[in-house]
Amino acid sequence: MRELMIDSGTISGQQDFTHYVTSFYARLYTSDACTLGIAKAQDLCWQSVPGMVTGDANASLISSLSLEELGRAIRALPMGKTPGHDNIPMEFFHECEQEIALDLLQAFTALLSEGKTSAYTNKAVITFIPKSGDHAKLNN
Repeated sequence: MRELMIDSGTISGQQDFTHYVTSFYARLYTSDACTLGIAKAQDLCWQSVPGMVTGDANASLISSLSLEELGRAIRALPMGKTPGHDNIPMEFFHECEQEIALDLLQAFTALLSEGKTSAYTNKAVITFIPKSGDHAKLNN
């Protein structure tokens, strides 16, 4: 993509793209960007969240991660998705579950007990996939 059409004209260049896309997605996921339908959906969602954690839920939340729980999480990973910063596709985890599960369990247990994560834990790769309309517009 060489240029991007925005309301006030066009932008080009990596720095301008980065700034515009970052602020576009920051606005997109704020309450300011919510339409009435989205706001109603959010209200319905929050109404289903209990106001207090029950004793059973708390016991589950503070219990140690088990090999069985990790296996269920691996099997629930979506297939056919773009890998993250490590470039490891989800198919690898599905295919190699038996070989890697114990090592992953040890790594996750250490992560949970120390409370420290990698710098890449909360990062993602955004890939533009035009759906319809003018491909030079970010919302298409």
